[in-house]
Amino acid sequence: MTPQAPYAEALTHLGDRCEVMAGLIGIHRPPGFAPVEPEKYFDVLVCSIVGQQLSVRAADTIEARLRALVGPLTPERILDAREEDLRALGFSRSKVAYSHGLAEAFLNNTITPHLLTDAPDETVVSTLTAVKGIGPWTAEMFMMFGLGRLDVWSQGDLGLRRSMEHFFGEATPAIAERWRPYRSVAAWYLWEHSDQLQGRIIPPAD
Repeated sequence: MTPQAPYAEALTHLGDRCEVMAGLIGIHRPPGFAPVEPEKYFDVLVCSIVGQQLSVRAADTIEARLRALVGPLTPERILDAREEDLRALGFSRSKVAYSHGLAEAFLNNTITPHLLTDAPDETVVSTLTAVKGIGPWTAEMFMMFGLGRLDVWSQGDLGLRRSMEHFFGEATPAIAERWRPYRSVAAWYLWEHSDQLQGRIIPPAD
C-alpha cells in the first residue's frame, strides 16, 4: 500500500475541484490523521495546551521536555508534577493551571474518553470547551489528530488563514466549503505550505 492509498478518494476529490489543492498535493507529503486510542486522548489534548501561542518547533521542544520529566502523559502524572518543574520546562502559569484543570476533568469524568470517540462534532466541541484553557481551535485539532476525522475545518487557525489569503486573497469559510467532505485533508496541505513559508503559530484557547 502506498502512503497515499488511505487518502486516494480524498486527494482525487480535492484535486478535481480545486486547482490550488491539485498543485499542493503534487509537491507535499500525504496526510496523517490516524485516530489514537481513547487512552491517548489526554495526551493529545495536554500537548495542544502546551503548544498554544508557540511555533510548532517550540511546542515540540517543550513537549519532549515534558515527556522526559513525567513519562507517559496521564492525568495522574500531570497533577503530580510540581508547578515549578513545569514552569522550568517553559510552561506559563496559565498553562500549568489549564493542564491541571484538564487532568481533573478526565479524572472526575467531566471528559469521558470513550464517549468522545463516536460523538458528533458539536458534542466533542461543547464537551472539551467546557474545560478552561480549551477553546474551539484545540477541539478542532483534537478531532483531526486525535479522532482522525477528515472533514473538520478550523477557521481560527493562523496558518490556514495565511495560506488561504496567499492563494485566494481572503480566508472565508465559504472557500473551504468546496473541499467537503475532506476539509481536514485540505487543511493538511495548506499547513504544509504555511510551514514551508515560516513556522506556524498555534493559537491560544478562546
